[in-house]
Amino acid sequence: MVDEAPEGPERRFGKRLKLPVTVRVRVADGPVLATKIHDVNARGLSLEAVAGARVGDQLAIEFDGYPGVCAAFSIIGQVVRIVDPVANGVGVQVSRTATTPESVQSYKTLVLHYLRHRPLLEDVGRGYFEGRCTQCGWVGRVGARAPRCSRCGGKVEPVRP
Repeated sequence: MVDEAPEGPERRFGKRLKLPVTVRVRVADGPVLATKIHDVNARGLSLEAVAGARVGDQLAIEFDGYPGVCAAFSIIGQVVRIVDPVANGVGVQVSRTATTPESVQSYKTLVLHYLRHRPLLEDVGRGYFEGRCTQCGWVGRVGARAPRCSRCGGKVEPVRP
């Protein structure tokens, strides 16, 4: 069973985070579709272009692994609203009973990581990556051309799961 959503014009739980990553989605027993996430929070997400989805439909959503954050995982959710009928955008609430506890934890970890490190999303396409210093253990964004620690000047390697 899906948790009940708050009533009123703003029915979302918690702060939303733009997370433009591609996921694979299956509506009920339909084909697997590649689509983008519009935004997320700890209890749900909104997806772009999920053709054929209706309120009440169950979705299986597959995430790729994210280095240093979490391994690949899948969640089960339920369509709770149609966000954009023209573009087939949907609001999905994560089902904590149909999704494994490990996958729920991976989803929460992913959301919290990017809430705390929001600029990482913007900088990945600009030649930056998240790395860890091999000398002092510092973790942060570094340029791909000269990956050095801002604390000690040591070598920085990409963070791996």
